[in-house]
Amino acid sequence: MGASGWPLPQLAAFLPFYAGIVIFANLLTAYLLAAQFRVTRLLPVAVLSAAYLYSGLIVIPHALVLPGLVSTRELAGPEPRPAALMWLLWHGGFATLVVLYAWVEWRFGKTKLPKAAAIGWNILMPAAVTAVVGLFGLLAVRGRGLFLLLVGDDRGQLAHGMAGWAIILASLVALGAVVAATRCRTLGQLGLSLAMLAGLFEVMLTIGADSRFSLGWYAARVIGMVASGAVLAMFLYEIVRLYHRLADVNDLLERLAFVDGLTGLANRRQFDQRLEAEWARAIRDEKPIGLVMMDVDFFKNFNDRYGHPAGDECLRQVARAVASVVRRPGDLAARYGGEEFAVILPETEEEGAAHVANSVAEAIRRLALRHEAGTTLGVVTVSQGIAVLRPKAGDSWDLLKVIADEALYEAKKAGRNRMAIAANRFEADSIPLSDTG
Repeated sequence: MGASGWPLPQLAAFLPFYAGIVIFANLLTAYLLAAQFRVTRLLPVAVLSAAYLYSGLIVIPHALVLPGLVSTRELAGPEPRPAALMWLLWHGGFATLVVLYAWVEWRFGKTKLPKAAAIGWNILMPAAVTAVVGLFGLLAVRGRGLFLLLVGDDRGQLAHGMAGWAIILASLVALGAVVAATRCRTLGQLGLSLAMLAGLFEVMLTIGADSRFSLGWYAARVIGMVASGAVLAMFLYEIVRLYHRLADVNDLLERLAFVDGLTGLANRRQFDQRLEAEWARAIRDEKPIGLVMMDVDFFKNFNDRYGHPAGDECLRQVARAVASVVRRPGDLAARYGGEEFAVILPETEEEGAAHVANSVAEAIRRLALRHEAGTTLGVVTVSQGIAVLRPKAGDSWDLLKVIADEALYEAKKAGRNRMAIAANRFEADSIPLSDTG
């Protein structure tokens, strides 16, 4: 007796646990492969999903005829022949389907089935596999002649007869075919290769085990559980990795949705949402809210003279100058559109808003961007309109934009390169303004 034949205690719960793990892992893997096939319509994935569905379903009749699992005796009698025949059909059939998968992968590769054929496969394949498994279960229970043909009258001949060696050979061929066809290029293919390697060891230990509940018998089933879970583990890892990638893509899309692509400032969409939110908070807290609207002076002339690439670079540098001044966590600098920028200033009075606007204007002038197409200073400057309100319930946040825009118009009308500050309260019939520079 070799080391693999050492008898070990008979654990009554081991067989149900083993069968449950194998059934669950194989059927879940088949489901994930079928879901992948519905998306990709790749023919090799379809064949592999059928292989795992077969492997998961055939364990059920195998468990039913296995002594000591469902009952103390087999459905077909006390002999272990039906269980041994089901074991042969299980591992031999799975290995055959995996070889078929490897051939399809090698021969057709990225071939996609038409949508109609893919839908038909998803409907007919489970029914066909279930019918085959049911037929094999019937053969195992009633097919005594088939068992005698494959194994002989003594179960011990399984280790030395042609059937046992055929299963080992089939498992070895399946392993080689998978490695040769896939080259383990993906994690799923690597998991399948590891599963086939573990399956080969399981088959060898099972056939070589002298008796049930021996060291080799236990080891074979532990390896079988590992083999059943290898592809599933890779699938779950891929799902987690794809989830992280999806989260990163969503973050990127969210940033792209709220960030101006040219300047890196908040875009108009983010500006409108933030202004609406800050307006509501200002009403709730009875606090003032300020808005600075600014426009690059004679920017059309700048573009006409220096070209659009230079104009884009000008806007980028102006945006950086604005961002360098707007540093409070609650403030927001945005590109409002074209050459127009805006700064939202929550809880800010006129004096504070004017200080921010003046600091922005100075930062832009310090850039010393040459502009000799309309300005008197010969460098890029901005005109600014400032509005500060203490909103009340029922007021619309559009009021602040209207007032700031009117102030900006007055600043540009007064000669540009200056700011204009609107009155503290909005009045429907007038908007008093005062020039500060």
